[in-house]
Amino acid sequence: MSFNFEVKKVIEEVLKLQAKRILLQLPEGLKPHGIKILTEIKNKTDATVFISADPCYGACDLALDAAKNLDIDLIIHYGHTPFKHLKDEINGVKVLYIKAEAVIGLSKVLRKIPSIIKPYSNIGLASNIQHVHKLKDVKNFLEKKGFKVYIGKAGGLAVYDGQVLGCDYTTVKNILRFVDAYLYIGGGVFHPLGIFLETRKPVFSADPYTGNILNVSDIGSKILAYRKAALAKLIEAKNVGILVGLKPGQKNMKIAEDVFKVLRKNGKNVFLFCLNEITPENLENFPEIDVYVNTACPRVGLDDYDRFSKPIILPKEVFEVYD
Repeated sequence: MSFNFEVKKVIEEVLKLQAKRILLQLPEGLKPHGIKILTEIKNKTDATVFISADPCYGACDLALDAAKNLDIDLIIHYGHTPFKHLKDEINGVKVLYIKAEAVIGLSKVLRKIPSIIKPYSNIGLASNIQHVHKLKDVKNFLEKKGFKVYIGKAGGLAVYDGQVLGCDYTTVKNILRFVDAYLYIGGGVFHPLGIFLETRKPVFSADPYTGNILNVSDIGSKILAYRKAALAKLIEAKNVGILVGLKPGQKNMKIAEDVFKVLRKNGKNVFLFCLNEITPENLENFPEIDVYVNTACPRVGLDDYDRFSKPIILPKEVFEVYD
């Protein structure tokens, strides 16, 4: 895989800020490139550069605690666009966001798409930040093949038209009424699954790295069936735990307070938990809890529900049940 890491831009920013201590933060798929980026920065500056080896799930997951502990001047955050409510300087630490656009041709996968999506006439396009710059090319290609193609306008947390995030699918919901199916350009099933769960329409994932195209609807249908079972357990639950995230983009105290009030009103014993990482191991320490409500990253306990022994519910589901 090849990505544009914009190292020249990074070095210019380091020199401009006269940053002496730098923290590189990359998501898992980009971490293998960290040493090369670090080396290029060190060759052109006098800065001390650290690489965060902790998981990085998105722009919500800035390594601010590490930056404080290491007296960092600049966090270089790769692979995501900034959340609109998070500034480029937080707690005195500057943050530089680099998209890391993928540099890869689409011809390998494009030629397969028309025959696979043939049953559908109106197609919605979406991608993550690494491939969103290619959506107009895909749109032009499909329109020449006779499809009517839509790209949703940027909104919510999305900075670019057609961009989706693990926690925000505003762009695909903006075109929901116009499309019969969605086509996602990019690797993996994480984002296309999110599109299916938000829209309940057929979603095809076109992977430019493997050339494979996958219909994620079957996987998504299994998750939806589990959600119904989880909500039934919420109704029966006596003790409910509310999970409050401590990461800068995942701390939603107001939502947690609203959920707390609704659950108490409906006769539940409610307990507040705060944590950085929602893991099965962390939650298994509290066997009295029947169900958890997750106010942090909405994808935890959704796609990976089978990792958790207790159901994890989203706030919106609580409000739907007890509206």
